[in-house]
Amino acid sequence: MAAMNQKVRHCARCSSACEAKVLAPVSGEDAPLKLTVHGMPALVCAKDHKAPIHADFMIWLIQELRARESRFAAGKEQGMIFKKHLCADCGKELGSKPERRQAFPFDLAYAETPPFKIEIELPLYKCSGCGKEQIRSAKDLHDHIPAAMVSINDAAGFPHSG
Repeated sequence: MAAMNQKVRHCARCSSACEAKVLAPVSGEDAPLKLTVHGMPALVCAKDHKAPIHADFMIWLIQELRARESRFAAGKEQGMIFKKHLCADCGKELGSKPERRQAFPFDLAYAETPPFKIEIELPLYKCSGCGKEQIRSAKDLHDHIPAAMVSINDAAGFPHSG
């Protein structure tokens, strides 16, 4: 991997020097959302302790995912107590059970790190009227991103920051 321009950081757990590396695929979920990051940049010490490449990296990643929410065909949620999910195109009700799950890949790059890929996997529901497949609502995606990122953080072995 090419050197990344940044100061040498020391491991928060053992104080040894860290170097920038690329992690093996890391997955995390908050049902129904599953995220998988391929080639995520991280700081790794000689004892294999890991940390985000930058203090703002995980927040940046959440913001990047939320910026892509509009790219999903998403139904509309209706009702306060008894929720219905309606087709974004024709307004008919979406099926009560998903037809299948699908992963949507996105290429990302943070500052001076190598590009990496993230897959957003969600269930798709079929419209009872026009047959279009879509996620139940953009809210479903939006609300689950932070908890799924905590799961990614844990799976990567990153320390919690307070």
